[in-house]
Amino acid sequence: MHDRKFHGGHDQGRGSDRDYQTFSVSDNDLDAIVKKGDSHKLNEVATKLGKHYSQGSDREKLSSSQIRGILDHLQRMPGYEEKVVQLLRPKLAYAAGRHGGKVKELQNVTDRAITLIDSSETFENFKNFFEAIVAYHRYHGGK
Repeated sequence: MHDRKFHGGHDQGRGSDRDYQTFSVSDNDLDAIVKKGDSHKLNEVATKLGKHYSQGSDREKLSSSQIRGILDHLQRMPGYEEKVVQLLRPKLAYAAGRHGGKVKELQNVTDRAITLIDSSETFENFKNFFEAIVAYHRYHGGK
């Protein structure tokens, strides 16, 4: 496994050719959050992601509407079903392809996290992580 951390990035998505800071999550952090249910790591990473996704120009920021559909879908799921969970991946890929930028960054993190889901417990851990990202995004001014 390799670690990914804050690094200078170039937006490869649609709509912007500005340089801005990107934030990726290490494989070790995702493993701690999804596989082990580490709530301290969840809060640490979700806070950083939420703040990062709420910053930048209007074209760079992640808007709540861009991810609300995924959050609503997650919250309506009665429990872990591998097929349904795996179908979140193309939904996120569609949103990333449509919006690019930080939506694509979120898609990268969540796609990697989804590959770690293999039980009801890891599904709940992922769901808590995604909800926390959205909550901290809103807390830091995301709209």
